[in-house]
Amino acid sequence: MTGRQSAKLAKGSIEPALILIALLLFSEALLGRLFASEQNPEGGVFLRFLWLPIYAYAAIAVSVRWRSFLTICSKSPALVILSLLAFVSAAWSIDPSTSFRRGIAILFTTFFGFYLASALSWKDLLRLLGVVWLILALGNLIAGGLVPSFGVMYEIHVGAWRGLWFEKNAMGGNFARASFLFGFLVMMDTERRKMWAFGLLASIMLVLLSTSKTSLLGLCLGMALLMLFLWMKQGRVISAVTVWFIVTAIASVAFIFFVQPEILVQILGRDLTLTGRTDIWEVLFGLIEDRPMLGYGYGAFWGEESVPANAVRRATEWPVPTAHNGLIEVLLALGWLGGGLLLVDYLINLCRAVFTLNSRTTSLFAVGSLLLFALFSISESIALQQNSLIWVSYVTIASKLALEASQRSRVVKPTAPRSRIRTQSKETPLPLRGRFR
Repeated sequence: MTGRQSAKLAKGSIEPALILIALLLFSEALLGRLFASEQNPEGGVFLRFLWLPIYAYAAIAVSVRWRSFLTICSKSPALVILSLLAFVSAAWSIDPSTSFRRGIAILFTTFFGFYLASALSWKDLLRLLGVVWLILALGNLIAGGLVPSFGVMYEIHVGAWRGLWFEKNAMGGNFARASFLFGFLVMMDTERRKMWAFGLLASIMLVLLSTSKTSLLGLCLGMALLMLFLWMKQGRVISAVTVWFIVTAIASVAFIFFVQPEILVQILGRDLTLTGRTDIWEVLFGLIEDRPMLGYGYGAFWGEESVPANAVRRATEWPVPTAHNGLIEVLLALGWLGGGLLLVDYLINLCRAVFTLNSRTTSLFAVGSLLLFALFSISESIALQQNSLIWVSYVTIASKLALEASQRSRVVKPTAPRSRIRTQSKETPLPLRGRFR
């Protein structure tokens, strides 16, 4: 074996290991419980310095793949501008030092997503994410089953599992998303189906043990999408009927929501305030009107000495830590400019994924992930969060879709002569294993 071959082999084994470690850190599991608190998730100096090597690695990796980086920037300008806006928001922030520090963090968190999209194929990316969530599933099963004083809640939501995170909704939401990943891998990756099936069963179990109703809804949504895909691949007629049924069901749910919303929230085991969230949102929208365009600065609103945050806490008579809504959190930080950029980027990515479902099965994973991202953003502040695996995953999916869009735009399809065009009488099913690479 030559020196060049040895170096290539070493790089091929070291890079996935580095990515795996970084993704485990981005999951915010265990480290936060040991070195931070719910009130201060950043932790102390130790956690802040811990991220510096990852930021440096992301910067170097992106610079090496600068062509892919430029392609992503050209195809996802809203995502790039949104991240830069968070960084420069220190100029108008109510807490400039916090916005500057967290702005750097979200910028490099986004860069890490760019790097993953350019360095890994869909197959390698999903397999690596699967390994990450297998490790986390085992860790949470151990924490809840063998160390219940650490992994189970006793003061609030008694008996609900929280695993390696601070509270049950975090564990439930994470494994609702993980269950969709494992379900997709079970369907697509036949070589390792048994391993992914174990991950799927463990994820479902952890969602149920969390007792989080939103997470259970996310789990059902993810599984329904996979079953729907398998059903629709039978042919175009079935696909058309299914689409009609889905549109009718969505319209019916929307009608019930606007006419008698209490029916829906009772089904979910909630009240019309979504466990007090709407009371928080009402106060927050009043504060958003005070700084509508640019907000209060990235990561600055919920500081202990923040005047507007303390006004919210006094009005709700509760030590509110976040907005409990992804879009509202972005509006507080970056105003309607930032919120608009987030919505534009999300809709572009959703359209890219939906319109390529017939040709790329990986687009099914993208659609499901984006829908779950939207679902959990309704009740949790998961959008544009620094050092978060949820945001890294969103950016990676968005970047993969951007790179694919760029590839399609470069392909010039020759126009076939009219006499050679043939119409197919048979139905063309959706491919089950096509383009999973």
